[in-house]
Amino acid sequence: MSSRVATRYAKSLLDLAQAQSTDSKVYEEMLSFSQLSSSSAELKSLLGNPVVSGNDKLKVLNIIFDGSSSLTKDFVSLVVSRKRESELTNIANDYIKRYDDLKGVTKVTVKSAIALNEKSLGDVKRYLAGIINQDELQIENVIDPEVIGGMVIQFEDKLLDLSIAKELKEIRKQLIYN
Repeated sequence: MSSRVATRYAKSLLDLAQAQSTDSKVYEEMLSFSQLSSSSAELKSLLGNPVVSGNDKLKVLNIIFDGSSSLTKDFVSLVVSRKRESELTNIANDYIKRYDDLKGVTKVTVKSAIALNEKSLGDVKRYLAGIINQDELQIENVIDPEVIGGMVIQFEDKLLDLSIAKELKEIRKQLIYN
């Protein structure tokens, strides 16, 4: 969930990046940072810790964003100087969402009991293309043995449960309540 602060900063960053024609580069940098911050509890803790000085946080962030565009580095410095570094992950995630919306990209998560092959993923992509009306779908296959069979498809704020586990739960409900 993105805060109002993160939304405003992300929108401003996207506007600046578009004006400088570096929006795709900044997107890649925000994607990398988002992945790093989601996998690093230490980084989250550091950014949210009020005891650590802004200068120390900026030193760490400069190392993380080493090799990034000057816009990204300047933006991170601005965020830290305004004492909003705890929102940096939310800003990155909101930027990614805004960029994807702008480019017409929909992210889809497909949970299945086993890894799906390319043909199956292509079939899912064609099926969803008719439902979503989006040109580009980014499909991530997540393996979840609790699905048992079939798949659970999640996109935008929608959930399409085509799993055997759901069917078994429905049969169980019918047997219990009838």
